[in-house]
Amino acid sequence: MNIYWGDIHNHNAVGYAQGSLERSFEVAREHLDFFAHAGHSQWPDMPIMPGNAHMKWVNGFAVMRRAWPEVKRMTRAWNEPGEFACLLGYEFHSSSWGDYHIIFPGDDGELRYFATLDGLKRYVRRAGAIMVPHHPGYPRLWRGQLWEHVDTDLSPIAEIISEHGGAERDRGPHDYIRHSMGGRATGSTWQWALDRGMKLGCVASTDDHLGFPGAWGEGIAAVLAEELTREAVVDALRSRRCYAVSGDRIEIDFTLNGEPMGSDLPPTEARSIAVAVRGWDEISMVELIRNGEPIARAFGRQKPRLEPWPGRVRCHVRYGWGPWATLAMPRTCDWEMTVSLEGATIRDAVAAWQSGPYDEGRRDRVLQRSGSACRWRSFTAREGAFAEDPTKRMYFDIQGPSDARLRLQVTRPVPLTIERTLGELARRSVTEFTGPFTSENVQIERLVLPASYETGIEIEDEGSGEGTDYYYVRVTQANGQMAWSSPIWVEQ
Repeated sequence: MNIYWGDIHNHNAVGYAQGSLERSFEVAREHLDFFAHAGHSQWPDMPIMPGNAHMKWVNGFAVMRRAWPEVKRMTRAWNEPGEFACLLGYEFHSSSWGDYHIIFPGDDGELRYFATLDGLKRYVRRAGAIMVPHHPGYPRLWRGQLWEHVDTDLSPIAEIISEHGGAERDRGPHDYIRHSMGGRATGSTWQWALDRGMKLGCVASTDDHLGFPGAWGEGIAAVLAEELTREAVVDALRSRRCYAVSGDRIEIDFTLNGEPMGSDLPPTEARSIAVAVRGWDEISMVELIRNGEPIARAFGRQKPRLEPWPGRVRCHVRYGWGPWATLAMPRTCDWEMTVSLEGATIRDAVAAWQSGPYDEGRRDRVLQRSGSACRWRSFTAREGAFAEDPTKRMYFDIQGPSDARLRLQVTRPVPLTIERTLGELARRSVTEFTGPFTSENVQIERLVLPASYETGIEIEDEGSGEGTDYYYVRVTQANGQMAWSSPIWVEQ
């Protein structure tokens, strides 16, 4: 099956976030395969907040109610089978039961309002929709997930990472720090639910509030499907043939006895497990998790040999930085640049663009792309950057000999050129500044070789002997980007 990348939980000004509805579809179409605008719609048990802060939600829900016909129209208009799949949905908040977003299988879903979770469930069942628990890791009754209320027939997956943070477990990176609902609670995490026998796959989505679907570092969903259609994407989500990445589009091939992630297998003592991972940076570790504990690990090489030359490398172009915050010199830098190759081929080009700063009029956009060149326009700023990262990136998968030449030509904000052979770039990074001290700069990071970005695990496992076992894969790269597969279950 193919891997398709998308965002099924994203926000804009149709609700209480920022950015036009049109902007969201334009940004998503530029760099994703599928997208759902899951606008804020209701909070039946919303508390009265100090200073009437709750009116932010009340007013946003009213905007969503008025705009629902336009949301449906645009979802239908932008859906292009084989090219770009658009899904219809909206979000349900709850202090008592946790938050969900609803994804419809077609474009005829209705925006309805519910006083209870049971009412929502009845409607979702009739509509054939999926309801996805998101940011589950918050404490109970503070919009964290109460797993005893989750029906896995209606909710076969959970969103375990977004701009809120990561809810795989209560340890590790991607802490919950950006909102008012507290830190991660053990009993609200995905692993807690798995340990109690729940059969939940996983996805990521941004939950971004700047109208920027697929924002790098906030969460992207991957689905395994035979074709890029709305129906195939929904089927993959329903079948748990899906997984979560924090930002980098890490490819995971994970099978047990030949069956893919999301499978529920009958009892067997012979368990042949195969994991193959291809990342975009050096792979620090791949972990095969059984029942919450790693049982096997694999690693990428930190200093791979350059001879013999592997013939295929991955290149990161990173740009931005600029004056640090205490200098009080806020500005937005507009970029236009081209990567071109002599004697080598661009096999793939992937944008790693973050959501901030918000600017309704500006767009990050690939302007031209071929096997030998890629030209793009972008913008960066320190003020308003997500997670205080004032940079953006483009990634390239390149095939060619070590003496092939790579040229990075910047035309905005100032003309400058970097030119090196692939062999030289495999040994060291190159940085150029756009002016005197405090100015922005651009960097070609040291190339990543296959021995660093590809690895895998193949083992035979007999199981724990303690009831149904679940297995999943966790991947960590050197740049902090991560991925988590949906589990495979084996009955006892």
